Amino acid sequence: MSNNKNETHENTIPEEDNNVLDDTCVVIADNEISDVDIIEVSDEDIEVSNEDIEVSDGDIEVFDEELIIDETAIKKKKIKKLIIRGLRILFTIGFFVFLLLFINEVLIQPYKLKKSIEKAKDLYQYEALVQEPDNILDNNEIAKDKNSVSQSNSIDNTTPTPTPDPNRDEMGRLRKFGNLLKVNEDVKGWIRLDNINGENDSKIDYVVVQSDASDPEYYLEKAWDTHDYLKAGSIFLDCSSSVESNSKNLVIHGHNMTSSDDMFHYLLEYNNLDFLKEHPIISFDTIYDEALWKVFSVYITPGNNDRDDFFPFVKSNFASNRDFMEYIYQIRVRSLFYMDDIDINDDDQILTLSTCSYELSNYRTIIVARKVRAGEDSTVNTDNFEKKDANDVLYAPSYYWRYGGKAPTIPTFDVALEDGLIPWYNPMGR
Repeated sequence: MSNNKNETHENTIPEEDNNVLDDTCVVIADNEISDVDIIEVSDEDIEVSNEDIEVSDGDIEVFDEELIIDETAIKKKKIKKLIIRGLRILFTIGFFVFLLLFINEVLIQPYKLKKSIEKAKDLYQYEALVQEPDNILDNNEIAKDKNSVSQSNSIDNTTPTPTPDPNRDEMGRLRKFGNLLKVNEDVKGWIRLDNINGENDSKIDYVVVQSDASDPEYYLEKAWDTHDYLKAGSIFLDCSSSVESNSKNLVIHGHNMTSSDDMFHYLLEYNNLDFLKEHPIISFDTIYDEALWKVFSVYITPGNNDRDDFFPFVKSNFASNRDFMEYIYQIRVRSLFYMDDIDINDDDQILTLSTCSYELSNYRTIIVARKVRAGEDSTVNTDNFEKKDANDVLYAPSYYWRYGGKAPTIPTFDVALEDGLIPWYNPMGR
């Protein structure tokens, strides 16, 4: 029993002792808290935390700027992609447009021109006119018969009725143009360029048309038959000329198709003396009259008056014989060749052919021929044809401005005639 009592005593702490222990623990705890200095450490930690917050705000601002930059870059990339896509579309469209134009230029236009030319040749009758009957009387013969009847006081006052010309229609037009006129009433004739052997060694073998004065260049890029667009156009008579009134000068225009040698391209060959000697005659039949024409002048001149030096090669009618001969004289002094064996008088009719040439922009090569007179030999002696020295040719002022040189001194027609400088002039009745 005593042992148990002792164990209880040893494990029991007096109440006072317990209080002492509690106070000691408090002191110790207080001392521990004081040593740590919690307040100061907490303030520093707060300050550091605030700094961290400030840096974080800066990072947010920088991040916002980066977002704006990224959005701008994205927009620029989108715009760039749209531009590239647009350019690709434009280039693709441009390629196909170019391809279509190329096909039209190389295949379609030449094909249309070929078909148009073939159609005209199929409709045109090249055969010579049938022999006119002996009992066909012209107006002069009819007038003579009327006079003879009145003078003889014949009882029968009737005059012979002329037999209708089988070669002409009721309007007096040559019947060989009938089929062409059915297709287009603007048809005015047919032009052909053969060599001295009668062979058509050039491509000049075309129908000639004419529009009205309201649209003088209508056929410049129109097919003669369909009136559709045709780059080569048609050979057409100048609006100042007339086959109906038989103008003193019949002026005909045509493109110089260098790529295919079509239309009036072969006119440029007249710059060569050998070609001239091989082709001194041009065939141009109007719808009223068949005729051959002898070439007597080849020259170059501006096609318009843009440079204030235009020579009126399109002049078709003249105020007087003197006016006409002065014009012929001006054509002669501009010619690249001497062709004095082809004489001209006041009563002659001339033919002017014009096409583009390239001495200067909008320049023309002009070929001029006179009509073979009734009963005249149509052959030409070309032995005396000679190319002029460049100093003897009269060019337009713009030509000298571009190539240099000086215009020769040219006397007036009257002075030149008096001085015997015009051997080609053959006055009527001389």
